[in-house]
Amino acid sequence: MAELMSGGYSIYSDIVIDNNVLKELCKKEQILTHFETKVSTMSHYPYATFLAKERHLTSLKTKDVLIMRAVKDNKKFEFVSKLYKWGKFLVSKEAVNVLGIKNQEIIKFEIIKENKDMGTKNNCLDLSEIEGVYKIFREDNLITLYKTGGTSITLPRFIEITPDLIELCFLVHGDGSYKEKLYFVNKNPELHRFVIDKFYEVLKIPKEVWRARLLFNHDSDSSIAKEKWKYDLGLREEQFYPSISKCVLNTSESGNLRIVIDKLIAARVFRYIFEKLKNLDEKQSLFALNGLLFAEGGASIEKNGIHKITLSFSQQEKEMFESVLRTAGVFELAKVSQNSRFCIEGWENHYKLFRTFFSNEIVPFDIHSQRCRNALGGFLNHSFTKTMEKYLGVLNKGDSFTIQEIMKDLGHRNTSLRGTLRKKQYSRFVKFDESRNPFKISITQEGRDFLMLTKKIREVYNAKCRLKQS
Repeated sequence: MAELMSGGYSIYSDIVIDNNVLKELCKKEQILTHFETKVSTMSHYPYATFLAKERHLTSLKTKDVLIMRAVKDNKKFEFVSKLYKWGKFLVSKEAVNVLGIKNQEIIKFEIIKENKDMGTKNNCLDLSEIEGVYKIFREDNLITLYKTGGTSITLPRFIEITPDLIELCFLVHGDGSYKEKLYFVNKNPELHRFVIDKFYEVLKIPKEVWRARLLFNHDSDSSIAKEKWKYDLGLREEQFYPSISKCVLNTSESGNLRIVIDKLIAARVFRYIFEKLKNLDEKQSLFALNGLLFAEGGASIEKNGIHKITLSFSQQEKEMFESVLRTAGVFELAKVSQNSRFCIEGWENHYKLFRTFFSNEIVPFDIHSQRCRNALGGFLNHSFTKTMEKYLGVLNKGDSFTIQEIMKDLGHRNTSLRGTLRKKQYSRFVKFDESRNPFKISITQEGRDFLMLTKKIREVYNAKCRLKQS
């Protein structure tokens, strides 16, 4: 629990909230009322009473859920409480401890004025529509969600459906869980950084909320693996659970990591958002597919270049994954293997897949650098891709060429070039004009588009390789 300063007070809170957000709220929010009352700390749940003579001056009523701040000396502690019969309300145990409140001590309390005039935003998810939780509307289009007996959380009320949000949600769905507590498991630090960073950027959930557990089954020293994860993700020692879980399957020497937000309210928010991402359009579905590829994807290569791209699924996931592939317009490229994965094989299908992604300015496997290098590098190094680039590169220099001109430009003699370019797989990329003698060969628009595609792929691939070397 971090301390921050605002208006001469040290501010604390047991609400899941970013410190910068809390500081701004302390500056902007109005106080509906304030009062002094005794706090009873001897029971299991500390409590106090908002006395009737002061309560009647407000419009507050029994069962209202309030943002309250307990004030003592130069400290304030913000928490959420419901107003019960006779004005009784529970006081946060953390507030009692941090402020050093003694039994029957008279403490000042502030009740924050709710900002109910917030309007709506088009094309955004509205977290006030989450069912089964109390909502408190706050300044700057923020909302505090509260479930009786649980932790409260303060988030932006309106969430824009962005590519990052879609990839994040489908990544967590693929390699995590959100039925009760929200967690994500993977061996790749890049994916963990993406999850932690996007939860902050989109939902303002700070990094400090996450806890981590090392999953380990290797002959090497687990303490070294833990230190590596701490360094890679910038986590503190106290964010790690004390125990290390032994995996059923062997891990690498770095192990796997499970990161957790152990607040049930966070999983409830995630479930709501993910449910709202069921009716995506074609481009949005490509981002969803990319999120699944980060988690459950694979890109294997062989001597001839890329071999296959895979997407693993459980039986419960198969229908949803198939729907994503269909809406993204790439389902016909895949076949089901062993009833456990979708496989995209063959140069033609890989070409169509990459063309679909890059025409929408999306890089497949972007966050998972190793898989991205395998996929893109495997396509570029495929023998047919290299042959296509060689011949189309010459044809793209002018309007049309004879066989002899092409061979001269390439600097070698290839007597089978005519037969090669007449093969079916070249027919979309080159055009023969046999009305002329000697006949001429030119590049088609799809041929030019192919060269533009490989140029984009190479730029991304080279950037990924440079990043690895640095």
